[in-house]
Amino acid sequence: MVPCLAKDYPQVSEDGLTLTIKIDTSAKFHNSVCFGEARTRNLKASDFVHSFKRMAVFEENGMYWMADGLIKGLDEYGETARDQMQYETTDTKVEGLQAPDDETLVLKLTRPYAPIVTLLAHPTFCAVPKEAIDHFAGQLRERAVGTGPYRLNAVADEKLYVFKRWDDYRGEKAAFERVVFKQCNFWNEFLDGYKNDTYREIPLWPNYYDRVAKEGEPAGALAGTDTEIIEEDQHGFYFLSFNMQDPLWGALDEDGRALRRAVSLCLDREELLTAAGYNPKWATPQPDLFPAGMEFEDAGQGLDFGKHDLKAAKDVLDGSKYKGGIDPATGKALTLRFLTTDARLYEQIVNGLRTGLKTLGIRLSARYVEGSELRAEVNSADDQLFVSGWFLDYPDPVNFLQLFWSENAASGKEFNNVARYNSPEFDKLFLQYERLHATEQNAAKRRELVTAMAGVIAKDQPILPLLRQREARLRSTKVEWPALPRRTFNDIRFAKGKK
Repeated sequence: MVPCLAKDYPQVSEDGLTLTIKIDTSAKFHNSVCFGEARTRNLKASDFVHSFKRMAVFEENGMYWMADGLIKGLDEYGETARDQMQYETTDTKVEGLQAPDDETLVLKLTRPYAPIVTLLAHPTFCAVPKEAIDHFAGQLRERAVGTGPYRLNAVADEKLYVFKRWDDYRGEKAAFERVVFKQCNFWNEFLDGYKNDTYREIPLWPNYYDRVAKEGEPAGALAGTDTEIIEEDQHGFYFLSFNMQDPLWGALDEDGRALRRAVSLCLDREELLTAAGYNPKWATPQPDLFPAGMEFEDAGQGLDFGKHDLKAAKDVLDGSKYKGGIDPATGKALTLRFLTTDARLYEQIVNGLRTGLKTLGIRLSARYVEGSELRAEVNSADDQLFVSGWFLDYPDPVNFLQLFWSENAASGKEFNNVARYNSPEFDKLFLQYERLHATEQNAAKRRELVTAMAGVIAKDQPILPLLRQREARLRSTKVEWPALPRRTFNDIRFAKGKK
């Protein structure tokens, strides 16, 4: 992460709660009627204040969950503004958002949060001018006004967006005169687009893959063309969360750990995916703790976290006080209560778990609720296993590790600690990590802490990994694509045409 509309990295107060960011006011907004006769103006720190407030108001339709509970007073402002139908910009003060002058933005946080730099680079936190918010109101999807190297030139039915190079951009001149994003009928329009040298990149959905690709290479009508197939794992995975507040299944002693480990080992994920009808090319068992695309994701590898091994499961369980799946307090077989929905995948999880647990002498009782009710039920239910999953919105490890922080337990927020995991050992490492900015000087220490947190999670086994999915895209080799980390949202800015 490097400064863009900021002149430098934030200055952080000693307690980590106040960030002062100097804004590059040489940046200008694209020409727009919302600015009146002037047609444009320079960026100001107050633009970020208004943009963050707008984001809080529209939390249900955006990505505000990433900042939820982080900026002092912003949650309360958003709630009040929604109640009073104040969707335009307002002069209402928010304690955590201040612009003492045009060049200075001050953020006051509710807790130290080092990944704030990574989070602020997400498109959700872009600057929208006050004039555009007020003038265009609900039309911003078609009348976007930004500061980047391309300006929005035309929109058709929210299916075709045309961006033109903006000559007043303060930075390096953009490589292409025009960029078009189009929602197309794949088979009828897509191949013609490549033949006519119109399309540069497009998602390659599984049901079309075999028509244009074979073994990772362009085939059929695209064989021998200037195209390539890019395949990668999605940046997240599905898992189950143990209820760590349950006195039996959630115990952090060796017996509790053995019990959860045995349950994880007994589940045949390959068989589960086959039964659920997943194509093995596009969905595979999740073998590791961390999702693909996360910085330091390799720190979670080699832990056998998603392994299937019935013998090992029996050995682990028999080494605990729950030998043979019997609860010594009652002398009867243990029963694991699973809260889920009736979606096909989760029905197969129930079947797979029931089969694996039977070999351990453990029973499974499944309770089904409507999908719309699941989140509320998970926060208060006393069941012992819950459906979960997570997909990265930015690559900082905290984006995933926050799911295990005790302060987020049963919060009901998007980043809910569904497992209700409460480990002082993990929390101590988590808070140490949060105080380190993502600089080169801190890289070694950050990796050390992420590795340590992975070890604690693997030891305690609060979640049971299930599956990850793959995705593919087709792109032109006539374009020089940048070598950027995954989860970078504006890579088109760095793409260049090959001569």
